[in-house]
Amino acid sequence: MKLERFKEKDKKKTFIIIFTVCCIFLLAGLFLYTSFAVFTEEKQFNVINGTYQDPGDLYFAVYVDGKITNIIPSKDSGYTLDTEKSSCTNGATVSWDNESWSALINFSNYSAGEMSRTKCTMYFKEQTFADTILACNDTAANCIMNNASLSSEIVTDDPDGNARYIGANPNNYVSFNNELWQIIGAFKNIDNGSNIKETRLKIIKNEPYNESIAWDASSANDWSNASLQEELNTTYLNSIQSPYQEMIENSVWNLGGVSSTLNLTSELYTSERGTTVYSGRPTEWTGQIGLIYPSDYGYAASGGSTGREICLSYDLGSWSSYSDCYTNDWLYKSGTSQWTLTLSSSLSYGKIYILGGSISITGRGHNTYYAAFPSLYLSSNVKITGGDGSESNPYTLSL
Repeated sequence: MKLERFKEKDKKKTFIIIFTVCCIFLLAGLFLYTSFAVFTEEKQFNVINGTYQDPGDLYFAVYVDGKITNIIPSKDSGYTLDTEKSSCTNGATVSWDNESWSALINFSNYSAGEMSRTKCTMYFKEQTFADTILACNDTAANCIMNNASLSSEIVTDDPDGNARYIGANPNNYVSFNNELWQIIGAFKNIDNGSNIKETRLKIIKNEPYNESIAWDASSANDWSNASLQEELNTTYLNSIQSPYQEMIENSVWNLGGVSSTLNLTSELYTSERGTTVYSGRPTEWTGQIGLIYPSDYGYAASGGSTGREICLSYDLGSWSSYSDCYTNDWLYKSGTSQWTLTLSSSLSYGKIYILGGSISITGRGHNTYYAAFPSLYLSSNVKITGGDGSESNPYTLSL
């Protein structure tokens, strides 16, 4: 009887040991499985770019802010896929469709590895303004205009609600003609000369075309016949490479004049688009390459500690007294005098330029030599296809 009781106890002990070992193996297997992938997508995904070999099982591992999780961020959470860090095994690639909020797996270069399972590791990061622009399925101008409120570097407070970049060094850099340019903003109702008005990007060359050039070889202030205008739209335009020339379209440039530089930025904006000019001068010019307006310069300021509203309450002719205004304005070029497109309405030879933070009028356009920074409106169908807008990684463009 003692032996039987001993055996009965031994059986219970053996069962407990076996059960414990099984649980350990089960937990170990579960751990290894989840370490391989947080969840399995059982072929409920979009496949693009043609036919492919059967990839077998597909697994996803998801990281948010560098931490593994089993929850994909929701569509309006402010996160997006980090395409540079995300990858798949077996030659597959992963991207993200922000519209449908789903993964797109490309198997065009798939080849079966030692394991038939394909693992896609997806890293989600907080969405930047550049991420928003790159994910935007629209023209570059519309993407910036429609998402302007998401960026602290863009304002829409001019009389027409155009979206303008502000500050000392905003992320508005763009690669154009294999040169560094900057986006002034997205402007509404830009006429291409055929009465077709669209929202288009206005950009300016980061470096001057010429650091010392006359506005006009004569003393007249008629941009339609100015020697600088002719040189920019012939010699310089012809030097722009063909892929980029196709991105430029004719634009109607307003040539309204001002009688004084002692005007607020908003007043200059209205005058530039007005019809008050010196007798006989045109009020418009249709062409491809021009210069910035004084109002472009004024509206590019963020204001620093003084504040943008205060800066815009000072007339641009006195800005040299307010360093917070011009040093926090990316269109200000320290130590450089630059021509603008706007002219004097009271002087037959008066041209406006920027120097020392303020705007001034000179009547010596034929023997005064300042820097010329070409400016132009891109075609309405240009798209932003890469980059993040920084100086080191400017936006890239395509048609």
